[in-house]
Amino acid sequence: MLYKITFAITFFLISLLSIKLSTVKSASGFSVADRSLDYTGVSWVIIGTLVGGISTIGTVQTAYTHGISAWIFTLGSGVSCLLLGLFFAKGLREAGVVTVSEYLGRAFGSRFRSYCSIVNSVGMFIHIIGQFLASIAILQAVFHFSAGWAVLLTSIFIGVFVINGGIAGAGLIGKIKFFLLYVIMLVSAGVALYRGGGLENILSCLPPGADMLSLRHYGLQAASVHMASMVVGVLSTQIYLQAIFSAGDVKEARNGAFLSAAVIPPLGLLGIVIGLYLRANFSEISGGTAQALPFFLYHSFPPLIAAFFSAGILLVVLGTGAGLLLGVTTNIYNDFIDRKTKEHHLLKPLSLLRALTLFILFCAAMLVFTGLDSAILKWSYMSMGLRGSAVFVGLVILVFFKKLSRSRWVVCLLYLIPVVYVLMNINLVGES
Repeated sequence: MLYKITFAITFFLISLLSIKLSTVKSASGFSVADRSLDYTGVSWVIIGTLVGGISTIGTVQTAYTHGISAWIFTLGSGVSCLLLGLFFAKGLREAGVVTVSEYLGRAFGSRFRSYCSIVNSVGMFIHIIGQFLASIAILQAVFHFSAGWAVLLTSIFIGVFVINGGIAGAGLIGKIKFFLLYVIMLVSAGVALYRGGGLENILSCLPPGADMLSLRHYGLQAASVHMASMVVGVLSTQIYLQAIFSAGDVKEARNGAFLSAAVIPPLGLLGIVIGLYLRANFSEISGGTAQALPFFLYHSFPPLIAAFFSAGILLVVLGTGAGLLLGVTTNIYNDFIDRKTKEHHLLKPLSLLRALTLFILFCAAMLVFTGLDSAILKWSYMSMGLRGSAVFVGLVILVFFKKLSRSRWVVCLLYLIPVVYVLMNINLVGES
């Protein structure tokens, strides 16, 4: 009971701080923070959305089952942010747009803008489901809630974070998440090493034949595809690029991407240490492998500390879900609705943005039940690849081969790539 009470109080206080300090008063402030973020603000938005249930719960889960291949997500995230700062930040920030589909639409036409926006939004929507799965894992581990109650609470928390703060709120949550998450993962990895007798001893206690230190158990082809999906997906995702659009200038945009590239990959290594320790010492985890990190926290720390850490992980997960939801909302509003509201004055822009956010969140909550048994990382890789299929090639063309944007064949290719990707990966999430 002490564990549950401490968890609830901790999460409530941290959430209250985030909500109180992040308020938004206009549609521009909601979507791009009036283009005023410095490099740390840009980085907080990227980290706040990119580092979530996949980088923590999903990484520990995959390290438990497949070893070092669990680093693919956070390593790919770091590489993507590095490339974003080196090659893409300047052109994106100088474009003065709100969505990446708007940026591509200027070169490839308004129809492609709509097409790209839809595919990109579906990709982010799938990733939101991954955050739901991670949140459910925590809430069920702590309170033993049914899936229905866990989904309802997750929806409420994510909705409050987005509606209140917009992009600036995502940045504030990202800042809190960064410091909180590093403390949690550093301490947890340290405890795992201490309890396991050091890394060498942990590795020696792994099940014979598990082959946890190579990619063969995971599959070299799968690892290559997932790494490519990560790099391409991050460079193609509205909410990560929205952080670049929100920067005060090109320098702040670039430095924010570089800071993100430096701090995200180490979190994956810490998660791998925890996952390998669990695999070496626990042949089974009650509730399934998605419970690996909550299981470790509960059994490795005194109730007060375990509850504090678990509440922090839940905030990390919900913050990512909130950022992704914001990205979907921004896409749909700016690429489909904004023109009509200007013509017919249906609702104030900020009110409409908030109403749209709630509708998308409701759809995610309903659809999450179709994937409750799926591995968290599989949802994310599918999501990343789908986003990349719609955006990445067009983005590369505009940055490096701008003359090709005038070719009709190139435009036809851009329409075709997402269709081919879906046909090739349609059974990805359903595979065991």
